[in-house]
Amino acid sequence: MTTTSRAVPPTRGGRNGRDSTREGEILTAAARIFREKGYHGTSVQDIAEAVGLLKGSLYHYIRSKEQLLARLFEGSLAGTIDELESIAARSGSPTDRLRDMVRVYVMSVTANLDAVGIYLREWRSLPAPELARVRARRRAMRRLFEDVIAEGIKRRELSVADPKIAALAIIGMCNWTYEWYRPRGRLTPTALADELADRAVASVSG
Repeated sequence: MTTTSRAVPPTRGGRNGRDSTREGEILTAAARIFREKGYHGTSVQDIAEAVGLLKGSLYHYIRSKEQLLARLFEGSLAGTIDELESIAARSGSPTDRLRDMVRVYVMSVTANLDAVGIYLREWRSLPAPELARVRARRRAMRRLFEDVIAEGIKRRELSVADPKIAALAIIGMCNWTYEWYRPRGRLTPTALADELADRAVASVSG
């Protein structure tokens, strides 16, 4: 499967530029290998070899494979929820806001395919504190979509029986693009985002 993935931003503070660059390389390699082999099927040795380090040297940058997974989750779709919150808080048509929210989310997914794939497949493998944060993030994003849909129903712009189920269905549609989207295929990320935004709005327009 051909994918693209942005390097996950390294942790700031206490690292020089060279270390930060190397951390980014490690995170990007880990995202790719976790997606190809699965989190449990990937060893620290696999990651070390991918970035040209000895296994012992890798521990200069990471404490454990679990920490790598947590770091990837911190960077996965970084800033997307903030952007969705900004759109949801706008005045004006809920229909237009929903369309823009779907566009933003799809663009973020297509720009971070490896990280999103791990996010969706491996989130239950996180240690308890990180798992709690991920669950809170998932709920927060669902509520943003749900609230905009509910407002659209109240204004008689949208028509759907259950805003929560509608929100989950739309988010699921966007998430699933990580499985089949090909960056070198016929659809650009923008074209895909526009297509799915239109489908999302149509699904709640009665």
